[in-house]
Amino acid sequence: MKEWDVVGVIATLIALISAVIAPMIKLTQAIARLTATMEQLEKSADCFAANNRNAHERIWEHAREQAVQISDHEARIRVMEET
Repeated sequence: MKEWDVVGVIATLIALISAVIAPMIKLTQAIARLTATMEQLEKSADCFAANNRNAHERIWEHAREQAVQISDHEARIRVMEET
């Protein structure tokens, strides 16, 4: 083999390696960004779930208070109707 053949083979190997490594690097970066985004999304979902749970508890507590008031009003109306 001549010297230029060796240079051609080395250049071809470098081109082949760079053609494989460049997409791998881009893919790795994309996976890292997606992982970070998913972790942030998971934290947000947990926060939303906690806020949702608290909001529902407040709604149910208010409904219970109203049920007590309605029962009291019904009792008063019954007493008024009986007299």
